[in-house]
Amino acid sequence: MSNYPITDFQGDCGESSQQGRPNSVGSVKGLQCNEAASIQGNTDLSTCMRANNGAMVYGITLTGSPGIYDFVVNVDAQGPHGFGSGSMYLAFTDESGDTYYLSIYSSTRSVHTVRYNSEKPAIKRIWWSDYSFTV
Repeated sequence: MSNYPITDFQGDCGESSQQGRPNSVGSVKGLQCNEAASIQGNTDLSTCMRANNGAMVYGITLTGSPGIYDFVVNVDAQGPHGFGSGSMYLAFTDESGDTYYLSIYSSTRSVHTVRYNSEKPAIKRIWWSDYSFTV
């Protein structure tokens, strides 16, 4: 995922284990199409984006997509380990203010995707938590 130009995000790191208080990182420029995210200069996001029972995000890219949706957030991640350990919850807010959600429950590392359309698709803020954003 790291063969793309890098956009750096700044903000909180670590597990967000308090309900209603997700961690987040933001970028003034925003993650543009065909770019990868770094946090405080580090492209290995697993040093920052962590959740319960070993869940973590390794990398995030934004790419274009032919078809119904024009943009895809690609998230290289693994969910929590262990029966009943829940999910790692992610949210991505674009430049227009729209937010897109992803729940990662599989403890196997793989690439997860969020597809969307937007007039202003740059991702300005990334959120994560041990708890769902929607109730």
